[in-house]
Amino acid sequence: MSIHKEHLIPSLSSEAFSEHSDLLPGTLRVESPTGGLQGPHTKRAFVTVIRGRADLGVHAVVDGRAVLGRDPSCQLRLLDHQVSRRHAAIIPAGKDCYLLQDLGSTNGTSVGGTPIAGPHPLSDGDKIQVGGTVIRFSLADEIEVDFQSEIATLVGTDPLTGLPSKRRFDDAFEFALHAAQRGGGSVAILMMDMDGLKQINDTHGHLFGAHAIGKTGRQIARVLSTKGNACRFGGDEFSAFLPGHDLKAAKSVAEQIRLAIESAGIVKDGIELKPTISIGVASFPESGKLLLDLITQSDEALYRAKAKGKNQVSV
Repeated sequence: MSIHKEHLIPSLSSEAFSEHSDLLPGTLRVESPTGGLQGPHTKRAFVTVIRGRADLGVHAVVDGRAVLGRDPSCQLRLLDHQVSRRHAAIIPAGKDCYLLQDLGSTNGTSVGGTPIAGPHPLSDGDKIQVGGTVIRFSLADEIEVDFQSEIATLVGTDPLTGLPSKRRFDDAFEFALHAAQRGGGSVAILMMDMDGLKQINDTHGHLFGAHAIGKTGRQIARVLSTKGNACRFGGDEFSAFLPGHDLKAAKSVAEQIRLAIESAGIVKDGIELKPTISIGVASFPESGKLLLDLITQSDEALYRAKAKGKNQVSV
């Protein structure tokens, strides 16, 4: 398996991933202490990232004070190195009234291209710029919220496995690597390839093969949990990155993935199979210092795992 340079989109930073394990965008609801969501036509403050790399389409319903920034504690966390850890906040100020406040960020906050100097009232349709990210502020009802959530899922998720899309993964990994380079940390990458999928397809059909791919992706996500993020590159190939993991720690996680998939098995329509997976591991800075070096090293390690008989982890 190989990753071509054109697939690696120069990244930002968001949830700098040690910071980064929860980098996967989704829908977020920041609710007030006095109540949850109301009827389908009740207006809610709603923000959507309309320009941004790994965060494109990320959105949040805001019912209380919501902080925008890189820090994992932010209600709308952004993978953008130009964004401060706690950059700005949206603050309720009455019925259908919200203020935007810069929190002393390095690069400032703008609305409609104009920098703000103090609390700034927001109107439906306003475009908020923080760093290289543009966020649209809206007052939306539940129908619109549900629609935007569905769109974000379609754009940012692999439908077969539920893992993040490759584009989001590439941007998030590059963000994590940049954070490790700046902060003197570590980050590892795993390249994974299912063993024997062609035989499964040929013997039991492609629907069974697709079922096996989907379950494998979910097993990978379950093992990773908050340790890192994964994606499906296509076919039966997967990748993951692990912020804060050196080569030894990453190999241990890879072995957990391998064992989980080997032991889980797959049962569908009365047929039981036990597919396996081969994994190659590389890490920054041990295996290389540049993104393409790490990809090359992990790819080569994967081929060594295959050559040794498959169902193995290699570094």
